[in-house]
Amino acid sequence: MKMIMLTATRRAVSAAVFASLVFTNVIAAAAFEGDRTKVTASASAMAKYTTNLTQLGREGRLRENLSFENATSRLIKVLAESGVRQPVIVADDKADMEAIVEQAALRIAKGNVPATLAKKMIVKLETAAMFSNLRSESEVTRVVDSIVAEATASKGQTVLFVDELTNLVGSNAAANKIIQSISLGKLALIGGSGAADYSEQIDSRLEISALFTAIDLNTKQVHRSPAFRAGNASSGFRGDNISPDLREMMAKDPTGKERVDVILQAKDADNAALRALMASGQATVADRIGQTDTILVNLPLSTLQSLSSSGLVNYISPDRPLTVTGHIEETTGATLVRAQAALNGRPAYTLDGAGIGIAVVDSGIHAGHNGFKNGGSSRVSANVNFTTSSITETTDGYGHGTHVAGLAAGSSSTRGGAYKGVATGSKIISVKVLNNNGEGQTSWLLNGLNWILQNKEQHNIKVVNLSLGTTAIDTYTNDPICVKVKELVENGIVVIAAAGNLGRLSTGQTAYGRIHSPGNSPYAITVGASNSYGTATNADDTIASYSSRGPTRSYFTTSDGWRVYDNLIKPDLVAPGNKLISYRAPNNKMSATNPLLDVVPVLGETADDSAMYMSGTSMSAPVVAGAASLLLQVNPNLTPGMVKMLLQYTAQPVAGANTFEQGAGQLNLEGAIRLARSLRTDADFENLENGAEMVNTGWTMTAATSTIGGNSFPWAQIITGDHTTISGENLITKFQSAYKRANTFGVGVDFSSGTFSLNTASYYTTGLGLNRNVTMSNGGALGSGSIWLSYGVLVGDGVLVGDGVLVGDGVLVGDGVLVGDGVLVGDGVLVGDGVLVGDGVLVGDGVLVGDGVLVGDGVLVGDGVLVGDGVLVGDGVLVGDDTPAMQ
Repeated sequence: MKMIMLTATRRAVSAAVFASLVFTNVIAAAAFEGDRTKVTASASAMAKYTTNLTQLGREGRLRENLSFENATSRLIKVLAESGVRQPVIVADDKADMEAIVEQAALRIAKGNVPATLAKKMIVKLETAAMFSNLRSESEVTRVVDSIVAEATASKGQTVLFVDELTNLVGSNAAANKIIQSISLGKLALIGGSGAADYSEQIDSRLEISALFTAIDLNTKQVHRSPAFRAGNASSGFRGDNISPDLREMMAKDPTGKERVDVILQAKDADNAALRALMASGQATVADRIGQTDTILVNLPLSTLQSLSSSGLVNYISPDRPLTVTGHIEETTGATLVRAQAALNGRPAYTLDGAGIGIAVVDSGIHAGHNGFKNGGSSRVSANVNFTTSSITETTDGYGHGTHVAGLAAGSSSTRGGAYKGVATGSKIISVKVLNNNGEGQTSWLLNGLNWILQNKEQHNIKVVNLSLGTTAIDTYTNDPICVKVKELVENGIVVIAAAGNLGRLSTGQTAYGRIHSPGNSPYAITVGASNSYGTATNADDTIASYSSRGPTRSYFTTSDGWRVYDNLIKPDLVAPGNKLISYRAPNNKMSATNPLLDVVPVLGETADDSAMYMSGTSMSAPVVAGAASLLLQVNPNLTPGMVKMLLQYTAQPVAGANTFEQGAGQLNLEGAIRLARSLRTDADFENLENGAEMVNTGWTMTAATSTIGGNSFPWAQIITGDHTTISGENLITKFQSAYKRANTFGVGVDFSSGTFSLNTASYYTTGLGLNRNVTMSNGGALGSGSIWLSYGVLVGDGVLVGDGVLVGDGVLVGDGVLVGDGVLVGDGVLVGDGVLVGDGVLVGDGVLVGDGVLVGDGVLVGDGVLVGDGVLVGDGVLVGDDTPAMQ
């Protein structure tokens, strides 16, 4: 419900109160009825033509309006920075504009703002009264100058709200005092403007636009999954509705006095009972993710249990910190597909991702780098910031985002184009959610992803790259980031996520089960890192030691206290990520900390040509994001699931790596593009029926091999479901309903009585193969190689066996999954000297073991808990060197 406009009487009263409190030299005016022209002549311009909104909030005369929480939070963030740039609310409805400012004033009155705003007052300039009562432009100028002078005299405590800003600072400005005062940092201001006026009068004038930041309310509505719509939002969430780490915090603080910031996924964020319940526990809403039912709340731990049992919330988790997860043309096969021949009436073209928008959600981008320009024109079409640093600061002080963007879409011609990315013609959208130290919060990321949903059509955003992550604790159905990733995919956006860099412990041992969120989501295409050793041929490529391995170990907790793990096969594929050269942001913190990362410039190179080395799955992910952009240029009708299918089906199996390390295999762009050209271009795949033809009549399967850098190899010819791999030519020729936006490849795989089967009635066609083994690849197709884990599909997803884990042919794993020397083992099963034995029997090192207990070599194993070599595993959770690393 929109706020009722302030009455003249109400305005006059607030003006008088403000005058008495702030300006001692002003004669306070009593409340009166009628027009403002009746104010005594001795009153100041501030008293005559302003309204103190903050004082009205203190008097209880402003109503809370939940419809504008997100915009209000954005306004508060800009004001809290106290920088030169001032916020301007761009909206064609003045009532909306005023409502947002009133909500900000109300928050200040209640003390629900950062400390920098605690003592400030928002004072509205009544422009309508001023322009209707003053006789000339010179009078307007005199009055505005007087009001500005009084505001600046308050030394920053007065924030002036001007709802018709373009009348005062645009090309037909009545006064220049506002511009001068803002430029000198003496005036804090909130502006309001219609979209057309802002574009014409402010945004088009560089000398003025540099002083303002637009908060644009004119955004398009986006599809929201019915499962997460207000009033019908319980579907999909599983288990306890309080996250395990919050439960632990509650147990450690019986008083419940400690306050925490939480992400609250409500069934209806506007529900009066929910708001009252939070208010009773002195909870404050700090932010709202767009118009969704997800809110950021600061509350005492004592409030959580009441919220949990209220029936009003789906899930509550901490506002967890985020960390960055950190020759491409030749080694991916991109050079082989640049020139595309005419096909199906489409003329020949250059394959470079032209027109496709890639959103790089990271630490910002140095937009001035020459690698982001084509013909002198910047390809950075949007640059937004959701951190608590100055909202107008979109540069990359950390250096990560610029490097990532260069790998996805860089087009630098220096050094013969050696530092080009994959999609050299794509539009780049920078969404800053990490600050200049490479740190962020879940709430920042959620706001950034929501902005993408709102602006996807304006910038044609088809691909989102997430080279960042946080510890995957909550099952993907409850994790707020994963929920938002699902929403992106349902809106037709391909989401690429870095797997993480936790594949090796500090002891040197290989670790499994450490995929980061949101890489644990089956809706994301999760990318691990391979090491190309700097050669064009991929015959020598291996999996990077640091690349996080599957299975995913996020979980939910049942009412009986059991943990049910997701145990999804991840990553989905790998791509080069070791010691890659890409673009360098000037004066970035990463280079300053380690100058050896910098590539020494050659003669003629400027700071806008500079480059640096980086390694990690953060580098692998944008390589795949660029590949996704090219696939969508070939065929814009592809669903996100079909993009994943093409990338996996044509991937190169890496010999010596198992499924949990490489997924289907290594990115093979040459094969993926060739196969994509085989698919129909006249079909809206999202609306096809299961089993419909995806190829044209008379089509024959292309040779399922590629040659890159002189090395020929077979395609993997598989896709990975949640717990299985699926194969068959019908994955290409027949539409599988599992490819629809709302589905994942695992949703059509049924499990019953220890057996997996494909649901051919709804999700898959006949003629497909199903494999439940995790294999150690021999480099051949169809998952060929030795069985690394017999029937190694770990089954969770609602099947509760022990800790929700089933390994092998009916063999239960109790009290967790043990990781030792890089091999996944279980209860009573030990791996020693490369020999796998079980049932409490050990052969190796002359040590006898019974009932799963081993004493020898300084290692103790018992009850599913392994202590030794610096590794602790218990209850299915791996605890080791868990320090967040750059992915």
